[in-house]
Amino acid sequence: MDQTETKFIQQVKNNNFFNSQDCLLVAVSGGSDSMALLNLLLCLPHSLRGTIEVATVDFALRPQSSAEVSLVRQFCQQHQIPFHTTQWRHDDDLEAMEVKARHFRYDFFAHIMQQRHLNKLVTAHQSDDQVETILMKLIRSGNIWESKGILPQRSFTQGELIRPLLIFSKVELTNYLKRQNIKFAVDESNFQNITMRNRLRNQVLPLLRHENPQLNQHLAVFAAQNQTLQQIVLNYFQQLATMAVQAKSNGWQIDLVTLKQLQPPEVALFVQFVVHQKLSFDLNNRQLQQVQFLLQRSQAHLNLKAGWTIDKSYQKLIIQPVKINNSAPDLINLHLDKPVFANEQQKITIKQVTKKNSRTFYFDKIPQNIILRRRQAGDNLRLLNGQHQKLKKRLIDLKIPQIQRDQLKILIFDDQIVWIPGIYRYQCKPTPYLFEVIIGD
Repeated sequence: MDQTETKFIQQVKNNNFFNSQDCLLVAVSGGSDSMALLNLLLCLPHSLRGTIEVATVDFALRPQSSAEVSLVRQFCQQHQIPFHTTQWRHDDDLEAMEVKARHFRYDFFAHIMQQRHLNKLVTAHQSDDQVETILMKLIRSGNIWESKGILPQRSFTQGELIRPLLIFSKVELTNYLKRQNIKFAVDESNFQNITMRNRLRNQVLPLLRHENPQLNQHLAVFAAQNQTLQQIVLNYFQQLATMAVQAKSNGWQIDLVTLKQLQPPEVALFVQFVVHQKLSFDLNNRQLQQVQFLLQRSQAHLNLKAGWTIDKSYQKLIIQPVKINNSAPDLINLHLDKPVFANEQQKITIKQVTKKNSRTFYFDKIPQNIILRRRQAGDNLRLLNGQHQKLKKRLIDLKIPQIQRDQLKILIFDDQIVWIPGIYRYQCKPTPYLFEVIIGD
């Protein structure tokens, strides 16, 4: 038996990738990696692989693509393997081509697996791919969650995605095909430095391997250890989330008191974990830094993407959608004794009265202009001694959450704030002009 086949069989055994009950769909492009994968799978004992079917996508981006599909089809016919193929009917706009092609490819695989009742997709990612992927992720973002590289095994649709070649180099696989006299296609575009991956492959990695020929092995160890450590962190964060994260009507609330044992950078990573779990997107590095800044303030606000925000309110972080309220105008004109609806449900009436109660306040005169509006920057409150206090300071002193601050309705008499429900009423000595704010009927 060939040494590469022996190594492959041991790899499959060590990781329990397959068994005789599995139904595999093998993604084969016709290149050296995938052709080697297909032949190695055929060399497995039946107890380690089950049944095999093959899927190939013709991306129609190069003249040779149809010939590559024919090469794979012929191999499958020789070995009596069910073969599936499709062609990518792309438009002329090839912006983000790699992403679009990847989505098309995996959607096709998922369709075949569902149609044929297959439970495992097998792809030919090898150690060179792993090295390139890790370097690309580090260059593009430096995000720790992206640095773990390609996983050897993960869920896919109703089954699993298996990558059993991550311990093999491209040279190793190519030499194996040559020993077995198996034809494979060569994609000449891989030698053109038109993408970051190609530039790394053709220019950077040869220099790194000159410094240390064990580069692939070292980065394979790095990826495996990184994946293990990240899983430990994720398990810990999952436990924390059961105690610290509470679902709200339209979002989630994180109790920072529960996270007091964590340092700000650790809390930021936990918030990133929660956002990923709940909203299926990640905070970028700039947003992670902004979360740390958020934690240093009693009240703060951070816009995420897709219409979501994080609000800091003392010992709470609130993740919620952006509030859009088109039914409540920013400014409402009022007149004495004439009720006005501040929104669809809340009626407000201003009356001049003679008896004091919890809803009354004195003013210096009969106002000429009465408005109800939202809070504005620079708002000041008149104190009884004639001095003024910034409304912002009053709200901080009262520990009013940011969400409640944004919903405040402020009553103005002749450009002077006279009433804020539960927070302020105009401060002056008794005068003949006593007014009452009536909310509701």
